[in-house]
Amino acid sequence: MNNAIRRLFPLSVLLYLLCLFALLTGSRGYLKETPSYADGVRQVTQVAALIDGTEEVVTLPHSFSPLPARTPVTLSAEISVVDGDCLYVKSVYAPLRVYADGTLIFEAGQEGSLPRFMEDPATTVAAVPLDGFGSTIRLRLEYLSPKTRRALPIQPLLVGRLGDILACLLKTTGVPFIVSLVQITLGLLLIFVALAIVLFERRGIVFLYLGLSSLAMGLWCFGECNLTELIIPNPTLLYLFAFMGFYSVPVPLLLFAVAIIPFHDGRPLRLLCLVDLSAAAAAFLAQLMGIVGFSRSMRFFHVLVLASLLFLAGYILYEGLRYQNQPAKRFFLPMAVLTLGGALEMVNYTLRFTNVLSSIFQIGGILFTLMTGGVGGLFIRDALRLKQQKQQLAFEVSLMETQIEEQKKRHQMLLQSAEAVKKQRHDLRHQLTVIRSYSEEGDSRRLTEYLDTLIAQIPAGRKTVYCENMAVNAVVSHYAAIAEENGIECSICLTVPGHLERITDSSLCVIFGNLFENAIEACARMTEGKKFIHLNSRRQYKTLTVTMDNSFNGSFTEQDGRALSSKRADFGIGTGSIAAIARQHGGDAKFEADGLVFLSSVYVRL
Repeated sequence: MNNAIRRLFPLSVLLYLLCLFALLTGSRGYLKETPSYADGVRQVTQVAALIDGTEEVVTLPHSFSPLPARTPVTLSAEISVVDGDCLYVKSVYAPLRVYADGTLIFEAGQEGSLPRFMEDPATTVAAVPLDGFGSTIRLRLEYLSPKTRRALPIQPLLVGRLGDILACLLKTTGVPFIVSLVQITLGLLLIFVALAIVLFERRGIVFLYLGLSSLAMGLWCFGECNLTELIIPNPTLLYLFAFMGFYSVPVPLLLFAVAIIPFHDGRPLRLLCLVDLSAAAAAFLAQLMGIVGFSRSMRFFHVLVLASLLFLAGYILYEGLRYQNQPAKRFFLPMAVLTLGGALEMVNYTLRFTNVLSSIFQIGGILFTLMTGGVGGLFIRDALRLKQQKQQLAFEVSLMETQIEEQKKRHQMLLQSAEAVKKQRHDLRHQLTVIRSYSEEGDSRRLTEYLDTLIAQIPAGRKTVYCENMAVNAVVSHYAAIAEENGIECSICLTVPGHLERITDSSLCVIFGNLFENAIEACARMTEGKKFIHLNSRRQYKTLTVTMDNSFNGSFTEQDGRALSSKRADFGIGTGSIAAIARQHGGDAKFEADGLVFLSSVYVRL
């Protein structure tokens, strides 16, 4: 997988550079040369401009500057139209009224029509119908210069049918528009995936951060696209989309990096994330209160966003080289692609080597998301493997504790036996002394009576050998004695070899001990009915099969094929240990109820 990623990264960079080259080649000299439009769409580039009583002829696109706030700028032109034609106009942060032969046909951004938190109207794009006028129309466009800027940029006017105008916009801005939709869709999809993954793996939150970054990039580019506003005629909403997405881009990226890369010192990135988040929150609040609009704070964020991307890329490179951090090495190349796109996009805002703003960053952004999705997948894979290893380790520790507990029980049995033998030896010494005394005195009658008394006191116990395996035999003998003391009828028939290579005696003792202990406890909870335990085992075809049937009170709960403990509100530790050992040795275990009989069956490979 790592080799595949290493091969994929250079291909991704090559794809990025090819897309960038195609974009720059296709838009070279955009401000100096007039773009070609579809048949039926005419440009209006020569207009008469009137400012402060001074009239001059200008060629669009043109930027009037410097201008005091709300300076009236009037453009006039005469155009030829046919039925069904529309006028495509664009106003950047400036109120606009459009007149055709002295009749007002469109207005936007006028006083009283703006939200209270906006000083200037958002960029407005509109296709205004020109039906009802003659074949020649005298246009007059009345602008008021922005309050937040000292320049009033005006793009060429387009005249033609709406479908042709849309085709023109699709030709020039269609790729960024589609890419922004892809980014938004990809972001929402990643957020949904994150919410699904985080339910069983907390580290799935990394996909949430990645999805939020893709969503922020997509909203930025979606809100800036001219084609978008013709489809969604809500300039204020798109204005908020664009700036909120742009200002938010670094925050989820930093959170993603901190979550996916085990930095030796993540404090610089957390501090930078706090700075970016605070700056974005301050900009949102300043816009909401009408103090500083997004159009004024934009230049500050051009620097802050680019600086954040550069710092993040540099810090990841340092981490990878300095500490040989493998996740940092994986993440560096997609981060470098995104940073390169961001740097070129910031330069493009000033030099305008392409008039399709945010498109360069879009290419880097979508490649970053796709490449990083693969890195995130590797991260989740490693996290799941680590979680599985931890669970396996926890199981092995639990199993060892169970085996140790069984060893303690066997040790206790040996201590009890040793103590009984010690007591018997102590008593035997006194008894032999008495016998010797009677013998020396020649009192045969009293000697006979004393011997009869001793014989009567000796218990008529018996030592049963249930199988060849001495460890299993000891455990079964111990629990069989307990069962008989509690009035439980036992039937035992075992075939267990004395020595097995693939399974240890301690593991077998865990199986037989837990089976017997659970059966005794189940019988002890019965208030009526016959109590019994039937234990059997046999060896066949390199498989040891153990079955136990025991009476119980009929209370049995099963969940996901696992028996719930009657002593706790969880899965039984005994049955869990039995099943775990069986599976560890190529077998399995099954526990079920049949009326008032509990059935246990276990098999292991020998």
